[in-house]
Amino acid sequence: MKNHNSRKKTCPSFSDHSGARARARCFPLHALGVSFLLSTTFLPTVEAGVRLAPGFSSGMVLQRDVPARLAGWADEGEKIQIKSGGQVVAESIGRGQQTMWSVELPVLKAGPVPDLVIQGNNTITLTDLLAGDVWVCSGQSNMEMTPHAYGGINNAAEEVAKAGNPLLRFYISTNNSGPWTACTPESTAKFSAAGYYFGSFLQKELQVPIGLILAATGGSRAEPWAPPALREALPEKAREGARKTLAELLPVWTVENDAIVKWRQEEKKAKEAGLPPPVQPVRTLTSEQQQAVADARAVENMGSLFTPKIQPVTSQTIKGVLWYQGESNAEAKGDYVWLMGQVISGWRAAWRQDDLPFILMQLVNFHSKTTNKWVQMRADQQTIAETVPHCHIAIGLDLGDAKTIHPPDKKGVGTRLALVALKEVYGRNVTAHGPRVAEVSPEGDAVRIRFDAGGMDEKVVLKTASGTGLELAGRDKKFFPATTRLEEGSLVLEAAPVQAPQWVRYGWCDNPDVTLFNSSGLPAAPFEVAVPFSKK
Repeated sequence: MKNHNSRKKTCPSFSDHSGARARARCFPLHALGVSFLLSTTFLPTVEAGVRLAPGFSSGMVLQRDVPARLAGWADEGEKIQIKSGGQVVAESIGRGQQTMWSVELPVLKAGPVPDLVIQGNNTITLTDLLAGDVWVCSGQSNMEMTPHAYGGINNAAEEVAKAGNPLLRFYISTNNSGPWTACTPESTAKFSAAGYYFGSFLQKELQVPIGLILAATGGSRAEPWAPPALREALPEKAREGARKTLAELLPVWTVENDAIVKWRQEEKKAKEAGLPPPVQPVRTLTSEQQQAVADARAVENMGSLFTPKIQPVTSQTIKGVLWYQGESNAEAKGDYVWLMGQVISGWRAAWRQDDLPFILMQLVNFHSKTTNKWVQMRADQQTIAETVPHCHIAIGLDLGDAKTIHPPDKKGVGTRLALVALKEVYGRNVTAHGPRVAEVSPEGDAVRIRFDAGGMDEKVVLKTASGTGLELAGRDKKFFPATTRLEEGSLVLEAAPVQAPQWVRYGWCDNPDVTLFNSSGLPAAPFEVAVPFSKK
């Protein structure tokens, strides 16, 4: 396992689940047609006259400080003028109902924007506009989760009731997307809770309007969020393997899955009626076969979420992307590091923003101290942040709940993401990260770990309500819990069964003892490094 405190930026690579990595090429998705999806993938209903692409409506936020794009469709040869404050600021020509026209607006400073009048054979007027920063919130259910969903967030009713900020705007990218809405109790109740807290924190700190585009789907793997062109770029062996698996196993999987769904419905009715539960159907497919079907379906479904939820809003100019996903890929075969590298490069090509920032939310604590289903996923997420340029990660190892995959502390999630954005994207002098390993050195049968605490005034804090979550191992890599003491800002570790330690790790299970923080209360990420080690 590589050290997850490295900051070397390289192309993501193929890997197996042992952590060994082999070099692999990055597919240039723009060469595969991604940059042309704007005109060929998302097609409107054929209507005469000028029309705007999804996400352009009254009440929207336009990206500040750069030439923000405006796009739509119009009849072939139709002359289009865009006016602001009575002045023509851009012009274009209609290219038919299957190819977009697109213009760049003059650079806008943060604040109110005069009405935009788009005039062709018909006229569209956009009012109540703001210039600010636009962020896309994507991933699976923990990003999609509204304040009252999945058991609700902490203090949901109170938090929703007090929500209200005209400088924070929401847009939900769906097949039937409505207009942008201002942050009110009503709109907040229907929006991502993590996104709301991120936007609220950022708007308060930056004092500029913030626009949030929600494009998330519960239970989704990363593959459907990849541009469709990636599927054709996969090795033929992978595609053929997926087709073979589905041909052999999908019919049985479908019958058994339908039976399980029906059983759950009947179980719920029986519980409500106070009756004994029905007998649960027995699956004939092994867990390995079920996972093989899931992996094969993911290959076949590449692009199935990108096309309806991401592609329609790529005509807008944005500031960055928040990504909270990984639960559904945690037990999948394949290389998540490589896959996410392709998702990120594909989105950047589609948005035509090569340095578009991505901020990942690392999976929080869940399950138990005896399971390690999410350990490799967390390590992969850190590797992505370390190897993909302009990609960063927020750590929430202390924000989860062992009993639910949808923990209620979404304020913590949104705040951690916002702190990383402030530091890494906006260049603010804030503490955004917990302690990171800087150096590991042997001291006889002990090991000393020195940290970058996350800021000049930060100190390492060790909380030991139970175990420390720190372990040592010898050459055999059999890990044992370490006794730990804090000494002059560094940690000294010992484990009686381990002589001449060769490895040290922390937080290496699904729901570890979270004990390493800095004085700002931010946790260290899980790590596994060799002894000795130096970040320099």
